[in-house]
Amino acid sequence: MDRLTLVSPYVFVIGYIGYITTGVLYFSLVADKFSIYWETFLFMAAGLFFYVLGCQFVFPDKKMVYFVLTGAAIAFYSIREYQVIGIAIPVVTLFFLWSMEKIKAEYYVVIGVALLTIELVVKGVPLFTPTLRRDYVDAVFIFGYTFLFLGLTFMAKTWQTRYIIALFLGSLGLLSLFTYRVYVLELVIAGVISLYMLKKIKLIHVIGSALPLFGLILFLGYIGVTYQEWKLNAVELFFYRPAFTFGVLNRIVHEAGYFGITHGTLWLNVQSTIVIGPYLFGYESNITSTVMGPLIFDGGIFELGLMAFFGAGANTVYRKALADESKVPYYAILMAMFLVGIDVSFIPSIVLLFLAGLYLVSDAGT
Repeated sequence: MDRLTLVSPYVFVIGYIGYITTGVLYFSLVADKFSIYWETFLFMAAGLFFYVLGCQFVFPDKKMVYFVLTGAAIAFYSIREYQVIGIAIPVVTLFFLWSMEKIKAEYYVVIGVALLTIELVVKGVPLFTPTLRRDYVDAVFIFGYTFLFLGLTFMAKTWQTRYIIALFLGSLGLLSLFTYRVYVLELVIAGVISLYMLKKIKLIHVIGSALPLFGLILFLGYIGVTYQEWKLNAVELFFYRPAFTFGVLNRIVHEAGYFGITHGTLWLNVQSTIVIGPYLFGYESNITSTVMGPLIFDGGIFELGLMAFFGAGANTVYRKALADESKVPYYAILMAMFLVGIDVSFIPSIVLLFLAGLYLVSDAGT
């Protein structure tokens, strides 16, 4: 097996199966809230089949087409969310995409660290005061994390290994102060994929870092919810998440059936959770259902065909990264967010990431 197979788009299949298996094994933690339906496994198999099918194809180089599609999608959701003022968002975003390769990655890191530090000074440290975690994420945090995330991923290509690893560890420490596991995981995944594809670390290094990372995730997951009334310990809380998410997926399959519920209207919102939460539970909530949940909710088993788009998109960016090391950061960023999306279900916003990724790796002049 080629060493790079370990970070190929098929890692999503392994990750998804592993996540669902964990949910099944610890389903007893949520058995009082959900039931398991055999159709759920049929739907998941169909989704993974379409994804693997998509991985057999590569999208053509159409840089301007992807640029226009990205801009149009961002404009649509921005105007839907912010009305007239939202027109400025696609302009700023497209300029950022266009200039991404022209700005030094170090500047991104400096800006990111500065913004995150300002957040901690002004709003407090959630690690020490967990109640601050509620409604903490705002534009300053998002921009700070984004700049740090992008900067570190691009610096992995040019900086010496020992320096970039030290910077990654320092950034993990900074992000840990906010207690948000998802951002820590995204940074780790992007860093590991980048360094591994660039042959700056080996598999043994990845395996060796797994246990400390697991300990960090356990700690952050437990500390981040200490202000809530949980009777579970840190380990049980960690496994509660995949069990609950699997339970939500089962309920979606049961409610949506083979033909879905919203039939396209789900895609009118940048976040599917604001639609799914009220429908399933009667109140607005940030409900996770794996990346397949929103697709099934909207169009049943037939909409899972869109998983082929994700497979083809991931494979396209992967192939570009294999042929040109300068494209490795784009693939690392794409897969980091997509793998985290196994749980968080960034639908439909994840589509914007794939369109932007296809634009960034396409050859100029196409």
